[in-house]
Amino acid sequence: MPRRITPERIASEAGAELAEAFGSALRTVVLYGSAGHPDFRPERSDVNLAVVADPISFAHLQRVAQWYARWRSERVAAPLLLAASDLTRSLDVFPLEMLDIQARHRTLVGAETFRHLAITRAAVRLECEREAKGKLVRLRALYLELAGSILDLRELMIDSRKTFLHVMRGLLWARGLGWETRETAAVAAFTRTFACALPVLELLAGKRDPGAVESRFGEYVAEIEAIAALADAAPHA
Repeated sequence: MPRRITPERIASEAGAELAEAFGSALRTVVLYGSAGHPDFRPERSDVNLAVVADPISFAHLQRVAQWYARWRSERVAAPLLLAASDLTRSLDVFPLEMLDIQARHRTLVGAETFRHLAITRAAVRLECEREAKGKLVRLRALYLELAGSILDLRELMIDSRKTFLHVMRGLLWARGLGWETRETAAVAAFTRTFACALPVLELLAGKRDPGAVESRFGEYVAEIEAIAALADAAPHA
């Protein structure tokens, strides 16, 4: 059984070490994602850290690699490393990730840099469509690879839900409803706003067993197809 972790115990220490690896180039280190929120799942959730630095050199990458070798066993994910220019030049490339960091992060070291990023609805809609369609194709392919393994299919549903929850949050945000950080609330808001039923995603978001995996996986794929269709039909401006 995987070791349960407490993100509060390790975030400040890991963040301080990460900041030290960048030295004077550091702008900020933040803890983001589910850590510190009710949706954190100790048995499977990661502790996510992001760094903004200027510049990010290969020497910095080497130091971070050494840092990561020490921390990965604590379920600390590989950190998101951003050059200062990424905060302004790449918002049209990964706006969903930036919205999620904006909505649920805590600055550990340095300045507050994520709070006031200007993200457009057009960029969010485009990434929602790209992520939904791309990950749906990948989901089908993984089913072919994993068919026959009930345990692996269960894990695939649980893990892949995170991507599609981001898409759902993004489509809600593009409707002007804000970025809902809680999984169950995000699914409820989505089904209400877009008038669609997502019973398997509701179970997964509520940390409940999806039941008979083989049949539930078929229902899950159908729900993802519906989300992808909604992303495709969303207004482009």
